[in-house]
Amino acid sequence: MRLRRLGTLTLAGFITGLGLTSMPLPVEGQTPYVPYFGKNRVRYERFDWHIYRTDHFDIFYYPELEPHLERAASYAESAYQRISADLKHDLANRVPLVLFKTQSEFQTNNIAGELPEGVLAFAEPERRRMVLPIDEPPDQLYRLITHELTHIFEFDIIPRGITGSDIPLWVDEGLANYMAGYWNPVDLMQIRDAALTDSVPRMSRFEAMPMTGRLPYSMGHAAFEFIEDRWGMEGLRQFLFSLRKNVLGSGETAYEEALKIDAGEFDDQFDRWMKDRFKPFRDKQRAADYGRNLAPDAERTPFVSVLSIVPSPSGDMLAAVVGNRKDLELDIVLLSAYDGQLVRNLTSGFDQKRGFEYIGTAGGLRGNLVPWIAWAPVGDRVAYFGRAGKGKALLLHNVVTGNIDSRFALDTVDSPESPTFSPDGRYVAFAAIAGGVTDIYVLDTTSGALRNVTDDATADYAPTYAPDGASIVYTARVGGNDKLFRLTLATGAREQLTFGAHDDTAATFADARTLVFTSTAIDPAADVPIEVVRNANVPNVWTLDLETRELRQWTDAMTGNVSPVVLRQDGALRIAFVAYDKGENSIHAITADTPVATVASADFGGPGPVFDFTAPIGHTLDRNNIHRKGAWERMMLAGRPPLNLGITSNNTLYGNTQVTFTDLLGDKEVSFYAQSIAQYRTTALTYVNIERRLQYALQAFLQDSYYYGQDVTNSGALYDPRIAPFISRDLAESVRRQRGSTGFVIYPLNRYSRIEAYSGYIYMDEGYVNPALQEQAEQYQIATYGESLFRSGHMIPLGVSFVNESTIFREFGPVAGRTFKISYDGSPAFGRRWISRQSADVDVRQYVRLASTGVFATRFKGFKSWGRNPDFNYFGGNSEMRGYEYLEFIGSQGFFVNAELRFPLIEAMLTPIGILGGLRGAFFANVGGAGFNGQPFDFMRTHGEAYQPIVGYDVNADQTTWSPRLGDPIDLSGPRLVNGRASYGFSLQSFLLGFPMHFDFSWRTLFNRTYEDAIFRSCAQTSATSIDCRPDGSAFRKMKFDFWIGYDF
Repeated sequence: MRLRRLGTLTLAGFITGLGLTSMPLPVEGQTPYVPYFGKNRVRYERFDWHIYRTDHFDIFYYPELEPHLERAASYAESAYQRISADLKHDLANRVPLVLFKTQSEFQTNNIAGELPEGVLAFAEPERRRMVLPIDEPPDQLYRLITHELTHIFEFDIIPRGITGSDIPLWVDEGLANYMAGYWNPVDLMQIRDAALTDSVPRMSRFEAMPMTGRLPYSMGHAAFEFIEDRWGMEGLRQFLFSLRKNVLGSGETAYEEALKIDAGEFDDQFDRWMKDRFKPFRDKQRAADYGRNLAPDAERTPFVSVLSIVPSPSGDMLAAVVGNRKDLELDIVLLSAYDGQLVRNLTSGFDQKRGFEYIGTAGGLRGNLVPWIAWAPVGDRVAYFGRAGKGKALLLHNVVTGNIDSRFALDTVDSPESPTFSPDGRYVAFAAIAGGVTDIYVLDTTSGALRNVTDDATADYAPTYAPDGASIVYTARVGGNDKLFRLTLATGAREQLTFGAHDDTAATFADARTLVFTSTAIDPAADVPIEVVRNANVPNVWTLDLETRELRQWTDAMTGNVSPVVLRQDGALRIAFVAYDKGENSIHAITADTPVATVASADFGGPGPVFDFTAPIGHTLDRNNIHRKGAWERMMLAGRPPLNLGITSNNTLYGNTQVTFTDLLGDKEVSFYAQSIAQYRTTALTYVNIERRLQYALQAFLQDSYYYGQDVTNSGALYDPRIAPFISRDLAESVRRQRGSTGFVIYPLNRYSRIEAYSGYIYMDEGYVNPALQEQAEQYQIATYGESLFRSGHMIPLGVSFVNESTIFREFGPVAGRTFKISYDGSPAFGRRWISRQSADVDVRQYVRLASTGVFATRFKGFKSWGRNPDFNYFGGNSEMRGYEYLEFIGSQGFFVNAELRFPLIEAMLTPIGILGGLRGAFFANVGGAGFNGQPFDFMRTHGEAYQPIVGYDVNADQTTWSPRLGDPIDLSGPRLVNGRASYGFSLQSFLLGFPMHFDFSWRTLFNRTYEDAIFRSCAQTSATSIDCRPDGSAFRKMKFDFWIGYDF
């Protein structure tokens, strides 16, 4: 696959990226655009990278890959020669080809962002590199390399402009599939279905949408075959180079310039071509011909796209792997095998609460052509694989209790798939990879012992036990096709069971002599035109009699039937399977009584030599072209620098960007970070090393941040309370200047938790921007505390944090999970000019999902600093304390609590200018407060008291300060916030233009109206020496509107 250019960054991609390159910086953006901590990408191994140079590639590998290096180089050079010859184009520079031994190691790479389970490889437009594991069978690995190398040629032919006009996904992926020269049965099934159900998209306007899977790949593949068929290879080449001109600003479309037709005519001709191509299949069986659909109802349940099924021992129920559109995860559900009624969701909720990240799927392009789950013949357990840490674990899930009874960590093998139980339930066989080769392994569930039972050079998949437990039937990839083999466990003897130039897989036993499986075979006795054979490759349900070697075909599908299983009901042979029709998967069951065709196995051939795939062009390894990768070798710009913009709730614009240079493997980074908020700047130069599990970084920085040192509660903490009435918010603007350098480390304990630590040297200076106020405040603070609260001096901070992030995100922010960060730092004193302090900070958040995308979000953040020069924190506004001014609260100790009920109002808005982001609402409540050490901090009172309100101010004898004039006492009773503050209200959030915009409607409160009227007042100067005030809390209680841009906590 290609990696799209990093333009507008999605939230999910940003969050997962945090764990890759973000470190616990002492210097961070003053107002974070994305206020989350991020999960970890754990680097379980450190790779000793070497580079092998060939004619057209720089192959990056580590010593464990050396036995496969010559083979991989021959595949790459063969692919280059073919693509270059077909496109009549050469690349100016060698292509960086980064190889990993296994899929799990590939997924821990530092090169790209988070990689989903189904990503087999990728290529990048900016750095023109290919990254892939080598754990596929030889012929499929060659096609995978060809696919990714095609992307590199595409990037060279069609520039990816900075203005952002993307090439349609079907062009990039379709050409790559076309050049690979192979139709996967599932891909061919998709386009055949689209052609025969009048669902061929108009390619000139076709864009990939969520849940479309591989449809852009397969439709694009078909479109390029259409172009070659109508205009030849020269027309195909002209189409690509015309796309290049379009990107660079040509007036004509590629269709008009290269193919001499407009886009609409191209779409019409392609539609007709597709229907003609698959016309011979239109009268074959459709899913509806098999009777009742046993899959969950997508309209009444959240379950869609059933993928793999397995029956219970009694045949009364089916366990099915399905997509959950609510959770956006795979689930395993129990269904009635009679009417499809949903019995139970075994994996309800998010997978991480059960101790694994996600349910494992079959690797490569096998998809659901092989089984994913198994049901024990005795007991009530279903077996499947779940991602846990670096690899996957075998999970035995009790269908009665709903609990996972056993977990088996499979640390010695990689990419396990297709579990199957032995007849006594003690052993579980499955396919897995070791040393770059897929074999069949057997796990003893009583002892945990694991052994390789095939241990050969071929790729082996999809095992199933014979009813007597003495043998295993499995699929092996030989001669470019999948074939069934039988292994006798006692002797290790192997026997090939099926033959021919088609694929046979997913076998299961109907009885001791009958195998049920999926096959793409066509009756060799049938008179079938060659073009029909080329367009077939249809998975159908077949059986094999192991005694007579008679093959029987039971379905003749228009599109395809996969995942066949045997239902033992009432003594009759019933076969259930997953059918694909009209773009959807369904479950059907048939009674095997009248076969479509009966064929002797010998008609497809017989035993003979097994030939493995060899590359068209051979390659001999030249050790003189190998060298160990240098520490700074192949440094480059890490993509286009991102630009994040936001607005605080006091309408201050802020933004940041980061220019990063990285080595080609992403292990080392040098970055320059810049943020601006109002007139204050932060810049940092950082070196990050993330090639090991223990990561570290060095940073030099300059940071100016601001806050408001306004004494809003008139406590006399910062300046003489007699001048408090005259200190406006703007006058109280303060700046903190920091200069220094730090070093820090991060150690991820697992995917969700990590320890961070840092130290360094910082020079700090802070104070009011207004010189006169700064002078008065400093004199007051020295007289009151013995020294200034504002700090100026040197410091050597020593800090440590524990971070846990298990939050599940959607495009709008958190939807479930929790996160917390507990931090401590201290700065020892080495003299009076050295700042001495200790600080502790706790930030805890919890998200409870309601329905699909509703969220009840809570947050507690508390902090305290002590010592000779205690730190102080500032907060307020945005999502911290809605309704209050931005950074209104300040103190050396404090806390705030948020509670928000967030819910969707409009999922998306269709407008004349396109589809805009949705609209969400939230009811919120906040409470918190802050104060300084040594000053009274009375958060709340409940007892009755007499309170004398301020009714005016009179000038003092110095003619510069004022003293408050107190009025008659007011009796107060009931709970009331004294130094604390609270608010509540309603918020609207929209992603117009891709930015999270908030419109907050807030009401502030102290929970006591009488008290509010007493302490808040409206004043007017009545003479040169007198100001009169009257109690009035209406301005405080008045609804306050705020607009800001940024993500919620």
